[in-house]
Amino acid sequence: MSPNSKDKQLGMNRPITRRDFLNGVALGAGSLMLLPPWMESMARAEETASRTGAYYPPALMGMRGNHDGSFTYAHAMRDGDAWDSSGKPENTGETYDLVVVGGGISGLAAAYFYRKSRAKTPEF
Repeated sequence: MSPNSKDKQLGMNRPITRRDFLNGVALGAGSLMLLPPWMESMARAEETASRTGAYYPPALMGMRGNHDGSFTYAHAMRDGDAWDSSGKPENTGETYDLVVVGGGISGLAAAYFYRKSRAKTPEF
């Protein structure tokens, strides 16, 4: 399909009426007039929320955030106690083709691409 025929399908070959042009301009101008008060009210609401003790961005999105216990192991590693408190590793006899640590975008992508690569090769 040539670019000209696509333009024709969209009606680009027809003249625009004065009324349609002015309506389009009025819509754009009206939007620009409403934008500054809206932005000001949003900035004011954010400033007010950040001053209160309840302001915590993950909570605003319904996320829990970090738990105090999640830092325990990282602090033990920092202090050099991580391997002493972990105990001796035990052999369970289990084997894995892939271990994905974390369910974020990188972990999900790793699992997706691994599965996609395995689909191309037959399993025996």
